Amino acid sequence: MTIIKILAFSAILILAYRWLVALFNLITGRPRYALMKKTDDVVSVLIPARNEAGNLRRLLLSLSNCDSSIGEIIIYDDQSEDETAVVVNHWMQNDSRIRLMKGKNLPAGWTGKNHACHQLAMNAKGKYLLFLDADVTVDQYAIDLALSRMKKDQLALFSFFPQQEMITTGEWLLIAQINIILVSLLPLAILNYIPIPVMTAANGQFMMFDSHWYKQHFFHEKVRNNPVEDVSIAQYIKKKKLKLRTALAPEGLKCRMYKSYREALYGLARSARFFFGGSIVFGWFYVLFSLFGWLPVLLAFSPFYLVIYFLLLLTMRIFISQISGQSIIKNLTLMPLQQIGLLHLFIIASKQLIVKKTVWKGRPI
Repeated sequence: MTIIKILAFSAILILAYRWLVALFNLITGRPRYALMKKTDDVVSVLIPARNEAGNLRRLLLSLSNCDSSIGEIIIYDDQSEDETAVVVNHWMQNDSRIRLMKGKNLPAGWTGKNHACHQLAMNAKGKYLLFLDADVTVDQYAIDLALSRMKKDQLALFSFFPQQEMITTGEWLLIAQINIILVSLLPLAILNYIPIPVMTAANGQFMMFDSHWYKQHFFHEKVRNNPVEDVSIAQYIKKKKLKLRTALAPEGLKCRMYKSYREALYGLARSARFFFGGSIVFGWFYVLFSLFGWLPVLLAFSPFYLVIYFLLLLTMRIFISQISGQSIIKNLTLMPLQQIGLLHLFIIASKQLIVKKTVWKGRPI
């Protein structure tokens, strides 16, 4: 068998696997709400914030509409240079649950977010610790859904991937890649039963912990110098044989991560290889087969197999768009440009890895 035929078979098998995983995620859908008795003051909402004045207004407005199951909302102002503290102080007048923590100097060996989250957890009182990024908005149903699964399934961690708000074309080219990769590679509903650490996912934008387990392990301290703390924490929890669940979020939990192509490019490049177990090699393997998998199929087989290949590719994108709450038409029409964006993303990610010089929000990471 020639190398071209081997590559062609590999391309078809990889795409078939991704198609089946995307279909599985579409069929299993989002987690179902489990009946539970509502309790006041059970959740501590914890928000690390560095230069987040623009985002915090939306998040605090959404939280102010949530019920008394949230006992406290603590924002850690991580030495912001904008009006983060001013925004929080304003909202403190409207909601007595909100309080502000003034950030400390960042100790050696820590990333800023991990240190902020650790400090927040040390000061939280709730039975459940809900870490939110400042660029999300959340409703009560999303919190109740996570809380109900935490209780019923006795989880150490429940994490949602929020629905991504994408306005500019640049955002659609890059941020859509998150769910394209996630939903086509990981069967979310059964990840907890797969005993392979790299078959794990979590999203730091929404992570709810049982405080009992958190304060036994202090998860953010365990990964104190890791810039992709969410995946590392999920892998640590799995290695410790604790229970976790990751799912795509309902409509009421949204996030607008970045506001331009350039911002998304350099933001996502920091963590691109961690979509693939931390390996840039596996990342490039995915990129090259995504971009050029059709080529060996064209060279090795009859046109019939190329038609099958593209039908699998197009229907997979439809499955992913539907379960992610994204426009099917946009994800299909922009698919060639999204593939070029993916290539650009991994070029930047590889460059950052080689030079080992990445700065985010004014700090090296």
